[in-house]
Amino acid sequence: MSWQIERFDPAAATDDELRARYALDAEIEGELWSEDPVMPFDAWKHRILDAPSWNRTARWVAWDAGRTRVLGASRLAMGFTETNRHLGEVEVSVTKAERRGGLGRALLVPVVAEAESEGRTLLNGGGPTDGDGNAFAEALGAERKITERKSRMVLAGVDRPMLEGWTAKAEERAAGYSLLRWDGPAPDEYLDKFVALTMVMNTAPRDDLEMDDWIHTPERHREQEERALRQGYKWWTVVCRHDETDELCGFTEFVFPPYDPTAAWQEATAVDPVHRDKGIGRWLKAANALRLMDEHPEVTHVDTWNAFSNAPMLGINIAMGFEVVKSYTEYQIPTDRLAAALKSF
Repeated sequence: MSWQIERFDPAAATDDELRARYALDAEIEGELWSEDPVMPFDAWKHRILDAPSWNRTARWVAWDAGRTRVLGASRLAMGFTETNRHLGEVEVSVTKAERRGGLGRALLVPVVAEAESEGRTLLNGGGPTDGDGNAFAEALGAERKITERKSRMVLAGVDRPMLEGWTAKAEERAAGYSLLRWDGPAPDEYLDKFVALTMVMNTAPRDDLEMDDWIHTPERHREQEERALRQGYKWWTVVCRHDETDELCGFTEFVFPPYDPTAAWQEATAVDPVHRDKGIGRWLKAANALRLMDEHPEVTHVDTWNAFSNAPMLGINIAMGFEVVKSYTEYQIPTDRLAAALKSF
């Protein structure tokens, strides 16, 4: 073999080792996500060293014979929250020159062993639908569970009068509701209510994914915010409030990556089912988009993700001008089935 597989701990790695590991990610990112700039090394390093306390990731790398280049890598991410402790998230990357030579399968061997030792009985993984990873996953027996679309809205083509019309109409249909806005961390007085509201995202389509509802907490949310601030991210949140009860019933967020001033990411948008069919979703998204166009002319586009099966949200996004730039398929496979498949090669 022309490689040597070792466990990889970013916190213990030298700068040269981190840069070698980054070079693989930069190659893969440039190949699979060519529509975006590659994340710079410093941003990548900050992210990989600043992990959430409720998640542990085990990592492996395949070095070349001279131990100067990383030819491939694998990881197993495991959440330690109240639910989904049977799941593990798997990622395998192999430099293009080394594919179809058995390295990807070799990198999965320690992943499976770790998953078995941690009681992770079902493994998730995926990649762009047109990438090499899908054929690799299917050859191992993994099953397609959900396909999502990455969509991009080019702001120069947005129909501003339409968004303004959505806002005006929503103010009529949703009488008794108002919008709250905050930049960065949630205000203390709304933290608990906002965290509870974010779990409405459990109603988003999962198609055939085998997973339980996830649970978020105020403590995890604050940690998540602090980590984002340390890494240089900024974000805007718009929340819909039912004025009579002061209950929060919908939200949407923009995130601004620190290394790409031309981009904004449309993150979660959700409305409590009790308060739907009043135009609140359109109101929230229009309010954020109008502000973006007014205050950040340097931002040229907004990217977002949705399941192809999420017809209500796609209806809003497509009307706003979001167009498909990539599709992503997620797979699942029982750990024991993957272990058996690896032994059969």
